[in-house]
Amino acid sequence: MVLFASVFCGLARAQGDKPVGQWEPFEVAMTAQADFANPYAETLPDNGQPIVRVAFTGVSEAARGLTYTVAGFWDGGKTWKARFAPPAPGGWSYSASSSDPGLAGAKGHFQCTAWTDSEKAANPTRHGFVGVAQRGPRAGRYFEYADGTPFLWIGDTWWTWPRKGVPFERFKQVVDDRAAKGFTLGQMLFGANNGVYMLGKTYDAPDLDNIRAAEREIAYANSQGVTLWVHAWWSARNLDKDAGPEKVRRWWRYVVARLAAYNVIWNLAGEYNMYDYGGMGLQFWKDTGAMIRREDPYRHAMGVHNTPPGWAGGEMGQSQQWSTGQVIHNEPWLDFNDSQPGHDKWRNELVPQIVAADYARVPAKPTVITETWYEFIIGSAPAEDIRFAAWSAFLSGAAGHTYGGGHQWWAFIPDPKRPAAPRLGSWPIDPEDVDTLNYPGAISMGYMAKFLKSIDWWALEPHPELVSEYPAKYCSAIPGQEYLLYVRWGGTLKLDLRPSSENDKFRYTWIDLVDQAEHTGGTAAGGQIRQFQAPEGYPQVRRIKDWVLYIAKAR
Repeated sequence: MVLFASVFCGLARAQGDKPVGQWEPFEVAMTAQADFANPYAETLPDNGQPIVRVAFTGVSEAARGLTYTVAGFWDGGKTWKARFAPPAPGGWSYSASSSDPGLAGAKGHFQCTAWTDSEKAANPTRHGFVGVAQRGPRAGRYFEYADGTPFLWIGDTWWTWPRKGVPFERFKQVVDDRAAKGFTLGQMLFGANNGVYMLGKTYDAPDLDNIRAAEREIAYANSQGVTLWVHAWWSARNLDKDAGPEKVRRWWRYVVARLAAYNVIWNLAGEYNMYDYGGMGLQFWKDTGAMIRREDPYRHAMGVHNTPPGWAGGEMGQSQQWSTGQVIHNEPWLDFNDSQPGHDKWRNELVPQIVAADYARVPAKPTVITETWYEFIIGSAPAEDIRFAAWSAFLSGAAGHTYGGGHQWWAFIPDPKRPAAPRLGSWPIDPEDVDTLNYPGAISMGYMAKFLKSIDWWALEPHPELVSEYPAKYCSAIPGQEYLLYVRWGGTLKLDLRPSSENDKFRYTWIDLVDQAEHTGGTAAGGQIRQFQAPEGYPQVRRIKDWVLYIAKAR
């Protein structure tokens, strides 16, 4: 695959450089004349304009008439940069405006080229940035790239991979593995706190080396077709005193300026509780979400990572919810609802209920489980519970699902030459020299991703009412045409095919999720309630298995 220009050779910089691919970051570097005691803080004043803004105007082909203005950001010394991802092929010109004569002098032009179909197939991020589907009968229910290609959220948890000391080669190995398995998204802190500390302990001194290293990770993930869900702040007691509203806002504005040209999704806050997050209250965070929306020229999708009830990960009290939909669903800047049920079997069992509740909310918005029971070590959580959460979420209406497991979620590196990573309380974690990339749950997530991408998954609606005589009713369908069921314990169930006629024929396939193998199914006539039985059952096969049953009208 062709890498983003930033990974190894620097972003496009000046007039006359090679053409830039559509949605590929183009960078303008500028040199200021003025001196500042703290250029990060002084040139990005709270509630004021950044010291430099750069306007990009399309001058030919599909780009003609388009105009985008992006904020410049400080990048050390007297250097400021601005990044732009051209949304259309053609010629583009740019011109900077600033009160500083050095910054105001930047201008030039470049050519943007469209990706071919084969280049898009090699790297899905070339379809453009991720947003919410706006057209069709299921508008608001799932994500899509800018060109309308559906985006299936299959996430992996990489919270603190941007912290200092994480080898880039190991990050590449993880990204390559996840991309090959079919994962489409990584959840990462680009954070001011929670172990990353890109702003220093005082929240006003950007660690530019660390920031650039994290950008390199984001660019590489994008180059392999993986979008990043970026978290700028995480739960912290006394955040209102240690950082304060102004520093929280400034860092978010800076993050948007640096990263908006990448294929990212925004997360307002991590381990967020709805009413008293960091001591700054609900209205502050609502206003911050609206500010991010104003600052972002591309309108990247935005969500919030919640803290569930009874969970010590966030501020304690009565302010936690199972989903953001319970409190801020109607906020115009909130593009999708998010749930973290937490890390336990009883919490995992709540996944389909949480998703179904969000799916019923008006207006329609995608919903995603972004943190569930981690597969900390093999057997905790068991792989069948990982599959249950993922499949039951999707078939209850979720737009995707996120996995967390092994060392990946905390960037523990299996390398005997490195010091052992700190333990995380009582949570089970394998020894440092164990490579956890191929845990059974991770393999199951990859299998789910590849299967769903083989069908028009975005067209299916939850229809649990079509299933009878089975205790777990997880079915998504286009009644009369196509049906996808998660059969949690195998066995026998009945499915209502009456939306079709008895002359209609359906082909069905049983998929063994334990052994990841398709079993020959058969055909069934429509027009009635039909019975389906899994190919294997207890006690003939003394292993309880979960299955997927896929039924499609014969053509």
